[in-house]
Amino acid sequence: RNDSVTEIPQLHAALLSFVQLSGQHKLEQINNGVQQIGTATQRDTAYQSAGTEIPMSEVRSEELQMALTMATWAYYEDSMILTEKLLEHDYTLLRHHLVVRPGTVAHYIAVSPSKRQVVVGLRGTSSLEDIMTDCCGRAVPLVDDYSLGDKISVEVKAKVPHVVMDSLEEEVVEIVSGHERIICDSPDDESDDYIRCHEGILIAARGVMDEIGRFLRDYLLECKYRVIFCGHSLGAGAAVVSAVLLRSRYPELFLNDDHHRRIHVYGFGPPPVLDFDSAIGARAYCTTVVYNSDLISRLNVSNLVVLLACLRKIQVKLAERGMNPTGPVTTLNFVNKLAEGAGGEPLLSLSELQQTVREAHSSLRRPEHLFLPGRVLLVYNPWRGEKCETESPTCSTVRPECEEWKCVETTGTSPIFHSLEIDGVRCFTDHLTSSYFQVMGMQYQF
Repeated sequence: RNDSVTEIPQLHAALLSFVQLSGQHKLEQINNGVQQIGTATQRDTAYQSAGTEIPMSEVRSEELQMALTMATWAYYEDSMILTEKLLEHDYTLLRHHLVVRPGTVAHYIAVSPSKRQVVVGLRGTSSLEDIMTDCCGRAVPLVDDYSLGDKISVEVKAKVPHVVMDSLEEEVVEIVSGHERIICDSPDDESDDYIRCHEGILIAARGVMDEIGRFLRDYLLECKYRVIFCGHSLGAGAAVVSAVLLRSRYPELFLNDDHHRRIHVYGFGPPPVLDFDSAIGARAYCTTVVYNSDLISRLNVSNLVVLLACLRKIQVKLAERGMNPTGPVTTLNFVNKLAEGAGGEPLLSLSELQQTVREAHSSLRRPEHLFLPGRVLLVYNPWRGEKCETESPTCSTVRPECEEWKCVETTGTSPIFHSLEIDGVRCFTDHLTSSYFQVMGMQYQF
């Protein structure tokens, strides 16, 4: 819709006010929780209801901890250091690709004969070229010339288990195994019956699979090895799409349960990369870990539309109160408003902001909307355990009274990911690998 992209006057002022508003609503919820002992904040309740609560011991499993470690190793540029790290865990480095340009992603591949396992580690955003890849976030059909029959491959939920249909004469192949199916058909721009994914990451994943796809197939089919894809940030998104491409090119890899279990993706703080149905369908072979208000894991088209709607509403409120900084007086009023910090009166009540978010959301299954893939483990620190550092009414900083962790198992289509959570600088720091090491109960040694 045209009104979703119209210009917002004084956008910078609306954005600063939105950050302040987020802090005000957080402080308000925390204070209400203090006054009503044992009462969870609205934010904590939203997180709790986002899925099924699971113990942190499940998140901090040995396999997930090792996957995070190997995902972080993809950031090493020195192949000698990477080789030494891998040897400590009985892995041999086979390839270390560092040449990065827009539309590519740095990665390495290592093998452990004793573990009968191959690991593909993909690097997250760490250069201008990577940022350019991230910014190509348009949802595009997954077209891959190497897929079965040189057609498009699709994975969606199936109703009939263990059914195989073959109809090449009609140029349609349907292979159903367990809970999902792959459909290979001719591209149709008007159809929703195929995977859509993040354009820049798809291009990068194609490059990875062109280099190592056949190699992985040999290890899977002939050597019966398990293949693990792991990555953080951009690397996590590329790991997911690489696995989708691998499964599309070689559907025989999951025609039985033995092969089906031997490919898995572990992603930490990935961006939304798959459409609604494909994100859910990836649950069988993808585990995603998201921490708190990680901004990258919420950056999709629908959330940006919601943000613009909120900024537009805030801008209207600023204009009504004479705080839209277009002249000396209004600028002074605006600065004074910001100086109130989190202790000031909110421009929008929490209920008004939530109503704006609800009104801004359109159909979740629209093709241009992307979601976090697979089984999502959402780890968060409850706000009820935080208090104001100072009794000043303008205080805008909160700190944990004690370290408390909660985790829910959900999917990337959960409403908890339908808006950006601006929790001060935490929306950025929660995305760092060091934060994920803390989540996993590990000491950061990179």
